[in-house]
Amino acid sequence: MNEATTRYLELCRTDRSGLGNAVARADLPVPLRDARLLARPLFADEPALQAAADDLLSLFGVLASLPDRLFDGDLAAYWAAVGGEPGLVPLLRRWAPEQPRARFGRADLHRGEHGFSLLEFNVGGGVGGFELGELPRTLLATEDFARFAAEHALRHVRTGEHVAATLRAVAPRPSPVVALVCAPGALARYRRPLAPTAEVLRTHGLDVLLGELGEVKENGGKLFVGRARVDVVLRYFAVDETDGCEDGLDAIVRTERAGNAVLWTGLDSTLLSNKGALALLSDPRCDAVLSAQERRLTDRILPWTRMLTPALVDRCVAEREHLVLKPCRGFAGTGVVAGWTCPEPEWAGIVHRHAGRGYVVQRRAVPCPEPVVDPATGAAEDWIPVWGIFVTPHGYGGNAIRAQRATGGGVIGYSADTATRATVAFGCPATAQPAPPDSAAVAPCSRLG
Repeated sequence: MNEATTRYLELCRTDRSGLGNAVARADLPVPLRDARLLARPLFADEPALQAAADDLLSLFGVLASLPDRLFDGDLAAYWAAVGGEPGLVPLLRRWAPEQPRARFGRADLHRGEHGFSLLEFNVGGGVGGFELGELPRTLLATEDFARFAAEHALRHVRTGEHVAATLRAVAPRPSPVVALVCAPGALARYRRPLAPTAEVLRTHGLDVLLGELGEVKENGGKLFVGRARVDVVLRYFAVDETDGCEDGLDAIVRTERAGNAVLWTGLDSTLLSNKGALALLSDPRCDAVLSAQERRLTDRILPWTRMLTPALVDRCVAEREHLVLKPCRGFAGTGVVAGWTCPEPEWAGIVHRHAGRGYVVQRRAVPCPEPVVDPATGAAEDWIPVWGIFVTPHGYGGNAIRAQRATGGGVIGYSADTATRATVAFGCPATAQPAPPDSAAVAPCSRLG
Protein backbone atom coordinates (compact mmCIF):
# COMPACT_ATOMS: atom_id res chain seq x y z
CA MET A 1 0.00 0.00 0.00
CA ASN A 2 1.47 3.37 -0.97
CA GLU A 3 1.75 6.43 1.26
CA ALA A 4 -1.17 8.27 -0.35
CA THR A 5 -3.53 5.34 0.23
CA THR A 6 -2.45 4.89 3.84
CA ARG A 7 -2.91 8.56 4.62
CA TYR A 8 -6.25 8.79 2.81
CA LEU A 9 -7.66 5.89 4.82
CA GLU A 10 -6.44 7.46 8.07
CA LEU A 11 -8.16 10.74 7.23
CA CYS A 12 -11.37 8.99 6.15
CA ARG A 13 -11.65 7.47 9.60
CA THR A 14 -11.82 10.89 11.22
CA ASP A 15 -14.90 13.07 11.28
CA ARG A 16 -12.96 16.21 10.42
CA SER A 17 -11.16 15.30 7.19
CA GLY A 18 -14.03 15.78 4.72
CA LEU A 19 -12.50 13.06 2.53
CA GLY A 20 -14.69 10.18 3.64
CA ASN A 21 -17.68 11.51 1.72
CA ALA A 22 -15.81 13.54 -0.92
CA VAL A 23 -17.16 11.40 -3.75
CA ALA A 24 -20.72 11.61 -2.42
CA ARG A 25 -20.49 15.42 -2.10
CA ALA A 26 -18.86 16.03 -5.48
CA ASP A 27 -20.85 17.96 -8.07
CA LEU A 28 -20.73 15.23 -10.70
CA PRO A 29 -20.84 16.15 -14.40
CA VAL A 30 -23.68 14.81 -16.53
CA PRO A 31 -21.78 11.72 -17.81
CA LEU A 32 -21.24 10.49 -14.23
CA ARG A 33 -24.59 11.24 -12.61
CA ASP A 34 -25.96 7.75 -13.19
CA ALA A 35 -22.71 5.99 -12.29
CA ARG A 36 -22.45 3.74 -9.24
CA LEU A 37 -19.26 5.08 -7.70
CA LEU A 38 -16.93 3.64 -5.10
CA ALA A 39 -16.61 5.76 -1.96
CA ARG A 40 -13.05 6.75 -2.81
CA PRO A 41 -10.62 6.91 -5.73
CA LEU A 42 -7.57 4.64 -5.77
CA PHE A 43 -3.94 5.71 -5.82
CA ALA A 44 -1.12 4.06 -7.74
CA ASP A 45 2.55 4.79 -8.20
CA GLU A 46 2.69 6.72 -11.45
CA PRO A 47 5.75 4.88 -12.83
CA ALA A 48 3.93 1.57 -12.31
CA LEU A 49 0.92 2.78 -14.29
CA GLN A 50 3.15 4.06 -17.06
CA ALA A 51 5.16 0.82 -17.13
CA ALA A 52 1.95 -1.21 -17.42
CA ALA A 53 0.77 0.97 -20.31
CA ASP A 54 4.14 0.60 -22.03
CA ASP A 55 3.92 -3.18 -21.64
CA LEU A 56 0.42 -3.15 -23.10
CA LEU A 57 1.48 -1.10 -26.12
CA SER A 58 4.35 -3.53 -26.74
CA LEU A 59 2.01 -6.48 -26.31
CA PHE A 60 -0.39 -4.91 -28.81
CA GLY A 61 2.35 -5.01 -31.42
CA VAL A 62 3.13 -8.64 -30.66
CA LEU A 63 -0.54 -9.63 -30.91
CA ALA A 64 -0.92 -7.85 -34.25
CA SER A 65 2.06 -9.79 -35.63
CA LEU A 66 0.81 -13.28 -34.74
CA PRO A 67 -1.14 -14.02 -37.96
CA ASP A 68 2.03 -13.40 -39.99
CA ARG A 69 4.48 -14.96 -37.55
CA LEU A 70 2.59 -18.16 -36.81
CA PHE A 71 0.39 -18.63 -39.89
CA ASP A 72 2.20 -16.84 -42.75
CA GLY A 73 -0.68 -14.40 -43.03
CA ASP A 74 -3.32 -17.14 -43.43
CA LEU A 75 -6.29 -15.42 -41.79
CA ALA A 76 -8.45 -18.56 -41.77
CA ALA A 77 -5.76 -20.59 -40.00
CA TYR A 78 -5.21 -17.87 -37.41
CA TRP A 79 -8.95 -17.40 -36.82
CA ALA A 80 -9.41 -21.15 -36.30
CA ALA A 81 -6.51 -21.23 -33.84
CA VAL A 82 -8.13 -18.55 -31.67
CA GLY A 83 -11.51 -20.28 -31.65
CA GLY A 84 -13.24 -18.01 -34.17
CA GLU A 85 -16.27 -19.04 -36.19
CA PRO A 86 -15.24 -20.06 -39.74
CA GLY A 87 -18.18 -18.23 -41.29
CA LEU A 88 -16.77 -14.85 -40.23
CA VAL A 89 -13.52 -15.18 -42.18
CA PRO A 90 -14.94 -13.83 -45.47
CA LEU A 91 -16.29 -10.76 -43.64
CA LEU A 92 -12.96 -10.13 -41.92
CA ARG A 93 -11.19 -10.40 -45.27
CA ARG A 94 -13.70 -8.26 -47.12
CA TRP A 95 -13.47 -5.29 -44.79
CA ALA A 96 -9.84 -5.54 -43.73
CA PRO A 97 -8.17 -2.11 -43.77
CA GLU A 98 -5.40 -1.36 -46.24
CA GLN A 99 -3.07 -0.26 -43.42
CA PRO A 100 -2.65 -1.61 -39.86
CA ARG A 101 -4.67 0.29 -37.29
CA ALA A 102 -3.17 2.49 -34.60
CA ARG A 103 -3.00 0.99 -31.12
CA PHE A 104 -6.17 1.74 -29.20
CA GLY A 105 -8.15 -0.05 -26.52
CA ARG A 106 -8.61 -0.81 -22.84
CA ALA A 107 -6.92 -3.65 -21.01
CA ASP A 108 -8.43 -5.14 -17.86
CA LEU A 109 -5.89 -6.16 -15.24
CA HIS A 110 -5.48 -7.27 -11.66
CA ARG A 111 -2.72 -5.68 -9.61
CA GLY A 112 -0.99 -8.21 -7.39
CA GLU A 113 2.12 -8.46 -5.27
CA HIS A 114 4.41 -8.55 -8.31
CA GLY A 115 2.62 -6.01 -10.50
CA PHE A 116 -0.15 -6.02 -13.06
CA SER A 117 -1.58 -9.20 -14.65
CA LEU A 118 -3.59 -8.98 -17.87
CA LEU A 119 -7.08 -10.50 -17.80
CA GLU A 120 -8.21 -9.40 -21.26
CA PHE A 121 -7.38 -6.79 -23.88
CA ASN A 122 -10.38 -4.97 -25.31
CA VAL A 123 -8.97 -3.68 -28.58
CA GLY A 124 -11.23 -1.35 -30.52
CA GLY A 125 -13.17 1.86 -30.45
CA GLY A 126 -16.23 0.49 -28.70
CA VAL A 127 -14.74 0.22 -25.22
CA GLY A 128 -16.47 1.81 -22.26
CA GLY A 129 -15.40 3.87 -19.28
CA PHE A 130 -14.27 7.13 -20.95
CA GLU A 131 -16.51 9.08 -18.59
CA LEU A 132 -14.61 8.03 -15.46
CA GLY A 133 -11.71 10.15 -16.64
CA GLU A 134 -13.84 13.17 -15.64
CA LEU A 135 -14.03 12.09 -11.97
CA PRO A 136 -10.59 13.37 -10.89
CA ARG A 137 -11.32 16.90 -12.12
CA THR A 138 -14.61 16.81 -10.25
CA LEU A 139 -12.97 15.71 -7.00
CA LEU A 140 -10.28 18.36 -7.37
CA ALA A 141 -13.01 20.99 -7.37
CA THR A 142 -13.71 20.15 -3.71
CA GLU A 143 -11.51 21.95 -1.18
CA ASP A 144 -10.71 18.94 1.00
CA PHE A 145 -9.67 16.69 -1.83
CA ALA A 146 -7.75 19.45 -3.63
CA ARG A 147 -5.68 19.98 -0.47
CA PHE A 148 -4.96 16.26 -0.17
CA ALA A 149 -4.02 16.02 -3.86
CA ALA A 150 -1.60 18.92 -3.55
CA GLU A 151 0.04 17.46 -0.46
CA HIS A 152 0.64 14.14 -2.24
CA ALA A 153 1.43 15.50 -5.72
CA LEU A 154 -1.42 13.53 -7.30
CA ARG A 155 -1.87 13.60 -11.05
CA HIS A 156 -4.50 12.28 -13.43
CA VAL A 157 -5.23 11.74 -17.11
CA ARG A 158 -8.55 12.68 -18.72
CA THR A 159 -9.31 9.73 -20.98
CA GLY A 160 -11.88 11.67 -22.98
CA GLU A 161 -9.26 14.25 -23.86
CA HIS A 162 -6.94 11.55 -25.22
CA VAL A 163 -9.72 9.87 -27.18
CA ALA A 164 -10.93 13.16 -28.65
CA ALA A 165 -7.37 14.02 -29.69
CA THR A 166 -7.02 10.60 -31.32
CA LEU A 167 -10.25 10.99 -33.28
CA ARG A 168 -9.29 14.49 -34.45
CA ALA A 169 -5.91 13.20 -35.58
CA VAL A 170 -7.40 10.51 -37.83
CA ALA A 171 -10.37 12.53 -39.12
CA PRO A 172 -10.30 14.00 -42.63
CA ARG A 173 -11.59 17.41 -41.44
CA PRO A 174 -10.32 19.62 -38.60
CA SER A 175 -13.73 19.82 -36.89
CA PRO A 176 -14.98 16.26 -37.32
CA VAL A 177 -18.42 14.82 -36.79
CA VAL A 178 -18.20 11.51 -34.92
CA ALA A 179 -20.94 8.87 -35.15
CA LEU A 180 -21.28 6.17 -32.50
CA VAL A 181 -22.75 3.40 -34.65
CA CYS A 182 -24.50 0.31 -33.27
CA ALA A 183 -25.68 -2.89 -34.91
CA PRO A 184 -29.11 -2.84 -36.59
CA GLY A 185 -31.86 -2.63 -33.97
CA ALA A 186 -29.40 -2.19 -31.09
CA LEU A 187 -29.57 1.57 -30.55
CA ALA A 188 -32.70 1.43 -28.39
CA ARG A 189 -30.88 -0.92 -26.03
CA TYR A 190 -27.56 0.92 -26.00
CA ARG A 191 -28.63 4.55 -26.23
CA ARG A 192 -28.50 5.04 -22.46
CA PRO A 193 -25.15 3.24 -21.91
CA LEU A 194 -23.61 5.18 -24.80
CA ALA A 195 -24.89 8.55 -23.61
CA PRO A 196 -21.97 9.16 -21.17
CA THR A 197 -19.42 8.39 -23.90
CA ALA A 198 -21.12 10.78 -26.31
CA GLU A 199 -21.34 13.50 -23.67
CA VAL A 200 -17.66 13.20 -22.73
CA LEU A 201 -16.59 13.52 -26.36
CA ARG A 202 -18.84 16.58 -26.70
CA THR A 203 -17.22 18.02 -23.57
CA HIS A 204 -13.93 17.82 -25.42
CA GLY A 205 -15.27 19.70 -28.41
CA LEU A 206 -16.46 17.00 -30.79
CA ASP A 207 -19.77 16.97 -32.64
CA VAL A 208 -21.27 13.56 -31.80
CA LEU A 209 -24.34 11.66 -32.96
CA LEU A 210 -25.69 8.14 -32.43
CA GLY A 211 -26.93 5.82 -35.16
CA GLU A 212 -27.17 2.29 -36.51
CA LEU A 213 -25.26 0.54 -39.27
CA GLY A 214 -28.37 0.37 -41.44
CA GLU A 215 -28.43 4.19 -41.56
CA VAL A 216 -24.94 4.46 -43.04
CA LYS A 217 -24.87 5.65 -46.67
CA GLU A 218 -22.48 7.13 -49.20
CA ASN A 219 -23.43 10.22 -51.16
CA GLY A 220 -21.09 12.00 -53.54
CA GLY A 221 -18.06 10.22 -52.08
CA LYS A 222 -18.94 11.39 -48.56
CA LEU A 223 -20.22 9.29 -45.66
CA PHE A 224 -23.58 9.90 -44.02
CA VAL A 225 -25.41 8.46 -41.01
CA GLY A 226 -29.00 9.36 -41.64
CA ARG A 227 -28.92 12.91 -42.99
CA ALA A 228 -25.71 13.95 -41.26
CA ARG A 229 -22.32 13.82 -42.91
CA VAL A 230 -19.82 12.12 -40.61
CA ASP A 231 -16.05 11.93 -40.58
CA VAL A 232 -15.40 9.20 -38.03
CA VAL A 233 -17.46 6.11 -37.25
CA LEU A 234 -16.80 4.86 -33.73
CA ARG A 235 -17.72 1.21 -34.05
CA TYR A 236 -20.13 -0.34 -31.54
CA PHE A 237 -21.08 -3.37 -33.63
CA ALA A 238 -19.37 -6.76 -33.93
CA VAL A 239 -18.38 -8.49 -37.12
CA ASP A 240 -21.18 -11.05 -36.70
CA GLU A 241 -23.77 -8.26 -36.36
CA THR A 242 -23.30 -6.96 -39.90
CA ASP A 243 -25.65 -9.32 -41.74
CA GLY A 244 -27.80 -7.36 -44.17
CA CYS A 245 -25.70 -4.21 -43.78
CA GLU A 246 -23.08 -4.91 -46.42
CA ASP A 247 -23.97 -1.70 -48.28
CA GLY A 248 -23.25 0.38 -45.17
CA LEU A 249 -19.90 -1.29 -44.56
CA ASP A 250 -18.95 -0.99 -48.22
CA ALA A 251 -19.79 2.73 -48.02
CA ILE A 252 -17.49 3.11 -45.03
CA VAL A 253 -14.66 1.25 -46.77
CA ARG A 254 -14.98 3.25 -50.01
CA THR A 255 -15.10 6.63 -48.31
CA GLU A 256 -12.24 5.65 -46.02
CA ARG A 257 -10.04 4.59 -48.93
CA ALA A 258 -10.91 7.88 -50.65
CA GLY A 259 -9.73 9.74 -47.55
CA ASN A 260 -13.18 11.13 -46.68
CA ALA A 261 -14.04 9.09 -43.56
CA VAL A 262 -12.54 6.74 -40.97
CA LEU A 263 -13.87 3.62 -39.25
CA TRP A 264 -12.45 3.62 -35.72
CA THR A 265 -11.64 0.92 -35.16
CA GLY A 266 -11.84 -1.49 -38.09
CA LEU A 267 -13.24 -4.97 -38.03
CA ASP A 268 -9.66 -6.26 -37.96
CA SER A 269 -9.48 -5.31 -34.27
CA THR A 270 -11.72 -8.36 -33.73
CA LEU A 271 -8.63 -10.47 -34.43
CA LEU A 272 -6.85 -8.98 -31.42
CA SER A 273 -9.74 -8.68 -28.96
CA ASN A 274 -10.42 -12.40 -29.23
CA LYS A 275 -9.12 -13.96 -26.00
CA GLY A 276 -7.76 -16.85 -28.04
CA ALA A 277 -5.02 -14.45 -29.17
CA LEU A 278 -3.81 -14.29 -25.56
CA ALA A 279 -3.87 -18.08 -25.46
CA LEU A 280 -1.53 -18.16 -28.44
CA LEU A 281 0.91 -15.89 -26.63
CA SER A 282 1.44 -18.31 -23.76
CA ASP A 283 1.40 -21.36 -26.06
CA PRO A 284 4.79 -23.07 -26.61
CA ARG A 285 4.29 -22.60 -30.38
CA CYS A 286 5.13 -18.94 -29.83
CA ASP A 287 8.51 -19.73 -28.28
CA ALA A 288 10.00 -20.19 -31.75
CA VAL A 289 8.79 -16.82 -33.07
CA LEU A 290 9.06 -14.49 -30.07
CA SER A 291 12.30 -12.80 -29.15
CA ALA A 292 13.69 -13.26 -25.65
CA GLN A 293 12.52 -9.76 -24.77
CA GLU A 294 9.01 -10.47 -26.07
CA ARG A 295 8.82 -13.69 -24.08
CA ARG A 296 9.88 -11.86 -20.93
CA LEU A 297 7.14 -9.31 -21.66
CA THR A 298 4.44 -11.96 -21.97
CA ASP A 299 5.64 -13.86 -18.90
CA ARG A 300 5.67 -10.62 -16.94
CA ILE A 301 2.16 -9.40 -17.68
CA LEU A 302 0.15 -12.38 -18.96
CA PRO A 303 -0.99 -15.26 -16.73
CA TRP A 304 -0.90 -18.69 -18.34
CA THR A 305 -3.80 -18.71 -20.83
CA ARG A 306 -4.76 -21.56 -23.19
CA MET A 307 -7.50 -22.62 -25.54
CA LEU A 308 -9.66 -25.17 -23.71
CA THR A 309 -9.13 -28.34 -25.75
CA PRO A 310 -10.18 -31.91 -24.88
CA ALA A 311 -6.52 -32.67 -24.11
CA LEU A 312 -6.54 -30.08 -21.31
CA VAL A 313 -9.80 -31.14 -19.65
CA ASP A 314 -8.38 -33.45 -16.98
CA ARG A 315 -5.74 -30.96 -15.94
CA CYS A 316 -8.27 -28.12 -15.79
CA VAL A 317 -10.62 -30.20 -13.66
CA ALA A 318 -7.78 -31.00 -11.26
CA GLU A 319 -6.69 -27.34 -11.01
CA ARG A 320 -10.20 -25.91 -10.55
CA GLU A 321 -9.27 -23.52 -7.72
CA HIS A 322 -6.61 -21.82 -9.85
CA LEU A 323 -8.45 -21.37 -13.16
CA VAL A 324 -11.09 -19.21 -14.78
CA LEU A 325 -13.01 -20.12 -17.94
CA LYS A 326 -13.83 -17.43 -20.54
CA PRO A 327 -15.50 -17.41 -23.96
CA CYS A 328 -13.06 -16.21 -26.63
CA ARG A 329 -15.45 -13.54 -27.91
CA GLY A 330 -17.52 -12.74 -24.83
CA PHE A 331 -17.73 -9.33 -23.21
CA ALA A 332 -18.94 -7.70 -19.96
CA GLY A 333 -18.24 -10.92 -18.05
CA THR A 334 -20.82 -12.94 -19.99
CA GLY A 335 -20.03 -16.64 -19.83
CA VAL A 336 -17.05 -16.26 -17.48
CA VAL A 337 -16.81 -18.92 -14.77
CA ALA A 338 -14.32 -18.79 -11.89
CA GLY A 339 -13.38 -22.32 -10.91
CA TRP A 340 -12.81 -21.47 -7.24
CA THR A 341 -16.47 -20.43 -6.92
CA CYS A 342 -17.81 -23.73 -8.31
CA PRO A 343 -18.31 -27.06 -6.59
CA GLU A 344 -16.04 -29.70 -8.12
CA PRO A 345 -18.76 -31.66 -9.99
CA GLU A 346 -20.22 -28.45 -11.47
CA TRP A 347 -16.82 -27.24 -12.66
CA ALA A 348 -16.00 -30.62 -14.19
CA GLY A 349 -19.26 -30.56 -16.13
CA ILE A 350 -18.67 -27.02 -17.38
CA VAL A 351 -15.13 -27.80 -18.54
CA HIS A 352 -16.21 -30.96 -20.38
CA ARG A 353 -19.10 -29.16 -22.12
CA HIS A 354 -17.00 -26.23 -23.32
CA ALA A 355 -13.85 -28.02 -24.44
CA GLY A 356 -13.15 -27.34 -28.09
CA ARG A 357 -15.97 -24.79 -28.36
CA GLY A 358 -14.19 -21.45 -28.42
CA TYR A 359 -13.23 -20.99 -24.76
CA VAL A 360 -9.98 -20.24 -22.98
CA VAL A 361 -8.80 -21.12 -19.50
CA GLN A 362 -6.59 -18.69 -17.61
CA ARG A 363 -4.52 -19.03 -14.49
CA ARG A 364 -6.09 -17.07 -11.64
CA ALA A 365 -4.39 -13.75 -10.96
CA VAL A 366 -4.47 -12.99 -7.24
CA PRO A 367 -5.18 -9.26 -6.76
CA CYS A 368 -4.24 -7.04 -3.86
CA PRO A 369 -7.41 -5.78 -2.12
CA GLU A 370 -8.06 -2.06 -1.67
CA PRO A 371 -9.50 -1.02 1.71
CA VAL A 372 -12.41 1.42 1.48
CA VAL A 373 -13.88 3.29 4.45
CA ASP A 374 -17.68 3.34 4.54
CA PRO A 375 -18.65 7.03 4.93
CA ALA A 376 -21.72 6.09 6.97
CA THR A 377 -20.05 3.81 9.52
CA GLY A 378 -16.34 4.67 9.42
CA ALA A 379 -15.56 0.95 9.06
CA ALA A 380 -13.09 -0.22 6.44
CA GLU A 381 -13.66 -3.23 4.22
CA ASP A 382 -11.66 -4.74 1.39
CA TRP A 383 -12.69 -4.31 -2.23
CA ILE A 384 -11.22 -6.13 -5.25
CA PRO A 385 -10.61 -3.85 -8.24
CA VAL A 386 -10.22 -4.61 -11.92
CA TRP A 387 -7.92 -1.96 -13.34
CA GLY A 388 -8.92 -0.82 -16.80
CA ILE A 389 -5.96 0.91 -18.45
CA PHE A 390 -6.54 2.79 -21.69
CA VAL A 391 -3.87 2.89 -24.36
CA THR A 392 -4.02 5.25 -27.31
CA PRO A 393 -1.59 6.18 -30.07
CA HIS A 394 -0.38 8.84 -27.60
CA GLY A 395 0.48 6.19 -24.96
CA TYR A 396 -1.13 5.87 -21.52
CA GLY A 397 -4.68 7.20 -21.75
CA GLY A 398 -5.90 7.04 -18.17
CA ASN A 399 -7.88 4.38 -16.37
CA ALA A 400 -11.34 3.18 -15.43
CA ILE A 401 -11.75 0.82 -12.49
CA ARG A 402 -14.59 -1.44 -11.44
CA ALA A 403 -14.60 -3.11 -8.03
CA GLN A 404 -16.60 -5.41 -5.82
CA ARG A 405 -16.40 -6.35 -2.18
CA ALA A 406 -13.84 -9.02 -1.40
CA THR A 407 -16.71 -11.17 -0.18
CA GLY A 408 -18.31 -11.10 -3.64
CA GLY A 409 -18.10 -13.63 -6.47
CA GLY A 410 -15.21 -14.36 -8.80
CA VAL A 411 -16.40 -12.25 -11.76
CA ILE A 412 -16.37 -8.46 -11.46
CA GLY A 413 -18.76 -7.01 -14.01
CA TYR A 414 -20.25 -3.52 -13.78
CA SER A 415 -23.06 -4.26 -16.24
CA ALA A 416 -23.93 -7.65 -14.82
CA ASP A 417 -23.74 -6.94 -11.07
CA THR A 418 -25.38 -3.93 -9.44
CA ALA A 419 -23.12 -4.37 -6.38
CA THR A 420 -20.11 -3.46 -8.53
CA ARG A 421 -18.80 0.08 -8.17
CA ALA A 422 -16.68 2.25 -10.46
CA THR A 423 -13.83 4.62 -9.72
CA VAL A 424 -10.56 5.94 -11.10
CA ALA A 425 -6.97 5.97 -9.91
CA PHE A 426 -4.73 8.99 -9.42
CA GLY A 427 -1.05 8.65 -10.08
CA CYS A 428 1.37 9.59 -7.32
CA PRO A 429 5.16 9.70 -7.04
CA ALA A 430 6.67 6.27 -6.58
CA THR A 431 7.33 5.22 -3.00
CA ALA A 432 10.20 3.07 -4.22
CA GLN A 433 12.13 2.97 -7.47
CA PRO A 434 10.60 0.19 -9.62
CA ALA A 435 12.83 -2.55 -10.95
CA PRO A 436 13.72 -2.38 -14.67
CA PRO A 437 11.19 -4.28 -16.84
CA ASP A 438 13.55 -7.14 -17.64
CA SER A 439 14.96 -7.46 -14.12
CA ALA A 440 14.95 -10.82 -12.40
CA ALA A 441 13.18 -9.05 -9.53
CA VAL A 442 9.98 -9.26 -11.57
CA ALA A 443 8.24 -12.52 -10.75
CA PRO A 444 7.07 -14.22 -13.98
CA CYS A 445 3.57 -15.66 -14.16
CA SER A 446 3.49 -19.42 -13.74
CA ARG A 447 3.18 -21.52 -16.88
CA LEU A 448 1.76 -25.02 -17.04
CA GLY A 449 3.77 -25.93 -20.15
